[in-house]
Amino acid sequence: MKQESNFKSHLYCFITILAWSTLEVSGKLLSPDVTPYAITAWRFLIGGLLLLPFALKPSAEHEKPGLKGILHLGFLGFFNVCLSMLILQLSVYYGKASVSAIILSINPLFVAIFAGLILKEKLDKTDIIALIVGILGILVLVLGEVEMDDSKYRNLPLGVLLAIVAALTFGLYTVLTKSAVQKYGNIRANAVSFLLGSASLFAYNFISGKDSLISFSLSNFAVTVYMGLFITGIAYLLYFEGMKNIGASKASMYFFLKPMFATFLAWLLLGESLQGIQVVAVMLIVLAMLIPRFSTFRLKSKKSLD
Repeated sequence: MKQESNFKSHLYCFITILAWSTLEVSGKLLSPDVTPYAITAWRFLIGGLLLLPFALKPSAEHEKPGLKGILHLGFLGFFNVCLSMLILQLSVYYGKASVSAIILSINPLFVAIFAGLILKEKLDKTDIIALIVGILGILVLVLGEVEMDDSKYRNLPLGVLLAIVAALTFGLYTVLTKSAVQKYGNIRANAVSFLLGSASLFAYNFISGKDSLISFSLSNFAVTVYMGLFITGIAYLLYFEGMKNIGASKASMYFFLKPMFATFLAWLLLGESLQGIQVVAVMLIVLAMLIPRFSTFRLKSKKSLD
């Protein structure tokens, strides 16, 4: 019974990371007809509405947010939706979906840095080594890009820069949201912040004259609903359902598959390709994310032997 439960948990996590690997590709498929501002606002509105019924369930472990809590979650939603995820979508709009996805994958390394600076969590040598290897991977990825001036991309250098900013800001958001998640629970904190963040972006779009409408076509409608319902909603629920049985550490290991999945999907669906040296860059980035895991595994093994 436990074996079957663990299998389901791993399957849920695998489906989740496969879905999250389609984020940048899906955004690129929409970008000729729909603005990054509209894509981001709609996907978080749909995802937030899907999570809301689960967020409204009573919880003995977590408290309901009051006015102060809602304002806090609103700030987090603004930071995530209007800054980090909008910047990511702009990165996809201007550049390559595969490059944006690979660079965003390195955000856990920035989480470690910001956690050390803000939460005063200890930053050990392995975190620093991982960051250096990760930055080296990004440099190899960028320097190995032969299509920087290719006219088929709106502005690939800007896309790369925005992807780095998205990874940095998402790493910071992850650290800032930690206290809210502990207080209100993952699903509740994210449901409220998603909805308030999307409302903020819709308001900004209206005030600034940005288009929030989606050019109607069956494909645009299907991709938008998929991004909101599945990538931002269902996949999120599956991930935390899977985490219940196998734990956060094992569940998060699936994130290491995203650079490879996203690269393959961008090649398959968008015709994007990477140079041989850029494949080495992907391997360096995956290695950078694995280094802290090796350190944790060795520490646990040493303790068990003691």
